[in-house]
Amino acid sequence: MIRLFAAPTPDARKISVMLEETGLAYEIERREQPPAIEDDEVPLGLAEPAAILIYLAERTGRLFPVERRYRYPTLQWLMFQERDGEKLCTALDKRLGQAEFLGGVYSVADIAAYPWVTRHAEYGLDLDAYPALKRWAEALGARPAVQRGMAILKP
Repeated sequence: MIRLFAAPTPDARKISVMLEETGLAYEIERREQPPAIEDDEVPLGLAEPAAILIYLAERTGRLFPVERRYRYPTLQWLMFQERDGEKLCTALDKRLGQAEFLGGVYSVADIAAYPWVTRHAEYGLDLDAYPALKRWAEALGARPAVQRGMAILKP
């Protein structure tokens, strides 16, 4: 059993979406600190969202490509940090104009970026100005696991 310690933030939602995508059994304990997990299967605790996503992907063998042409773009976009909404949307839109998903295939990179993109209205941005990003956001938002993972950590 995975225990996710989290508040309803984009960083926590990326982990809850990943847990839903992988189908791992988990429970949530709400707390007002950065997200962290504990795994009963392996005596392990992790507190950095990117490390948690990689751990969950490797534990399940899902959503972290092995093939180098997908693995390294996935790592690049997983580690991409941009909190300015316009710059974030511009960079993601450019990439998604070149590929269907950030790493080339659906992966932890998409899961990590999606909760931030859903905040576009808070940035004062309309996704209509970013057609590739809008296509991607709609595709991810239609995934049942993404919907469950986002909903479970409502404010």
